[in-house]
Amino acid sequence: MSEESLDYEDARKPHEITLQHAIEISSLVKERTIGPDLPEPQDEEEKFTASTHKKEITPKKPKTPKDQKITTKLIIPLIKPSLSLDYELISATFLLRDAEEKRKKQVRQHVNDMQERQLAVLRDNAARQREQQHKLVATRIAEKQRNDALIIQEAEKQTAIELEECERHMAAMRLNAKRQLELFSFQCVAKYHTVFSIKYEGVSNTLSAIKKQSFLPCIDYNSQLTELVEEFDQITNRIKTDDCSAEELKNANSLCNKMDDLHNIINEEFVKMLKQREEAQLEEQRKMEEQQALAAAALVAQLAQTPAEPTTPTRTEHAQALPQSLPVQEQVVDTQQSTVTPQTPPTQQRQQPQQITPQTPKTTRATHSTVPAAVLAFYQEIYSFYQEKVESVKPLQTDENMKKYRFACQKAINIPLNAISAVSPQHLQDKFERIFNFLNGQPHKTSDGQVSVNDHPLGRNYCLLLTAKRFVNQGETAISSNPQAAFPVASVVVSLWKLIPEFGKLFLAYIFKDSPFLVPLRGKSIEEYNDLKRQAGITRLYAAVMITNGRRAEGPEHPYGLEHAWRWLANFTTLEPLPDISATLILEMLQTLGFNMCRAYGKQFTKLLIYIQREYFAKLAQVDEGGPRTRLEMLFMNYLNQNQIPEPQGTLPPSFW
Repeated sequence: MSEESLDYEDARKPHEITLQHAIEISSLVKERTIGPDLPEPQDEEEKFTASTHKKEITPKKPKTPKDQKITTKLIIPLIKPSLSLDYELISATFLLRDAEEKRKKQVRQHVNDMQERQLAVLRDNAARQREQQHKLVATRIAEKQRNDALIIQEAEKQTAIELEECERHMAAMRLNAKRQLELFSFQCVAKYHTVFSIKYEGVSNTLSAIKKQSFLPCIDYNSQLTELVEEFDQITNRIKTDDCSAEELKNANSLCNKMDDLHNIINEEFVKMLKQREEAQLEEQRKMEEQQALAAAALVAQLAQTPAEPTTPTRTEHAQALPQSLPVQEQVVDTQQSTVTPQTPPTQQRQQPQQITPQTPKTTRATHSTVPAAVLAFYQEIYSFYQEKVESVKPLQTDENMKKYRFACQKAINIPLNAISAVSPQHLQDKFERIFNFLNGQPHKTSDGQVSVNDHPLGRNYCLLLTAKRFVNQGETAISSNPQAAFPVASVVVSLWKLIPEFGKLFLAYIFKDSPFLVPLRGKSIEEYNDLKRQAGITRLYAAVMITNGRRAEGPEHPYGLEHAWRWLANFTTLEPLPDISATLILEMLQTLGFNMCRAYGKQFTKLLIYIQREYFAKLAQVDEGGPRTRLEMLFMNYLNQNQIPEPQGTLPPSFW
């Protein structure tokens, strides 16, 4: 109930008590008890108390502050007791009671109306509250939906961003993988290209030798060689357009194998031609000897038929008769020695030093006045060892069933050897270990399984020869174009030389075979060795070997030190100089190891250079007017003025690896 209804109940209760008291005393009241002219209620009360039977009236409860508030609003009449009956008072009482009843009804009606209004207000309030709650719930639902939509939208955006980022990452990974594949393919094709170039150069040199020897024309071989080169150029062009796949690598490998096969076929034909020509020369020599014997017999018979008075020939006539047979003998000897050296008169042959070709030491001779015997003995020792190894591996080289094994061995050696560089000590160590471990018998993994030098009794000798040859080829190809590449290659060569002395001898054999000037000897055919770039690369590698240390693990001792450079420089300048090649070799040798020789020999080295400048340059100026001689003279002038030669770039520190 509301607060107004509670106030009404509290106000009605005193009136009901008053009326109840009036009813109880109505029989005793005879006169008015209300009015201003009546005596004080206290006096009347004392009289009434004395006349009654001392009826005790129950004391009222103390009024609460709430009751006091209500009584202040109502006027409660004080009924004075009277012994006489007053009908007017009774009537007034009845009227008062009726009025009270009416008032009660009005009050109830008013209370009911108030309750109805309050209920209506409560219902309206409840309805408004419910409506507000519905609106609030709807608002919250809408807000939640909006928040959910925003969350979903944000999640979708984040998901899209993550998907985009993932897609970019995947695209980057695919691009990186593609680039790695392209780089790997390019490196593989580059290695194949290097191998192909080496094989091509070998075939070209063989064909050039055949052409120089005036053998049969090699049109078929030239066409095959041109066709292989064109096919490899097509592969290179496809790589330049980013069109490289595993098929291209297979084709490049196949072309290298075809080039190898073509080289073997040409070599076999060349060997057959040489044998046939040697046989023809021997047959011609035999016929000439027979003719010489017949001529001598005829001369003896003619001298035997003397007249009765014989006229003996004078010394002058006999001296004139002897030279008729001498040119024939000289021609025979010259034919045995070489097929490309032009014939010279006998007097000239006696004056000029005989030229020696390192490939055929059995048919060559050296002039002891220009080449020391110790040098020739050392060369003969190296070449005999080389020939012994070559003869021993011929069964393996000619066996067609072992072609796959030979190719696997070549691949196991060429791949790490072609990758030698001074990028880092670890890189150089890795390439050395791969070559050394393979030569030492450790299996090498291939696409078809594995290969080892122990798979064939001649495998180790074959691989030693192949390794030494490939290292020398590095001088002809890579080092001739990049001088700084000589020092990491030389460091690996020295390290292998210390552990495998046989390899060192074979390395020197191939050096002397490709450049006999480093013995020093002069080949019979100067044109054959007059490729300046190739000879410069070999000389640079040869010089770098003498001043480069190997691994620290093998110790500081060097198998082929600077004393060989001093010996070569002193002996080479005693030979007659040749155009371009002589100045080129001396220049490369001094540019590579002149700094070390200056530090090692000091004043003695200066005296040697002064001697060369005074004695050798005059001879060199008579036959050479090209750029190498000019550069060599400038090097000498700078040294004699500054008393030092610049240290070559690319040298490795003593403790590099």
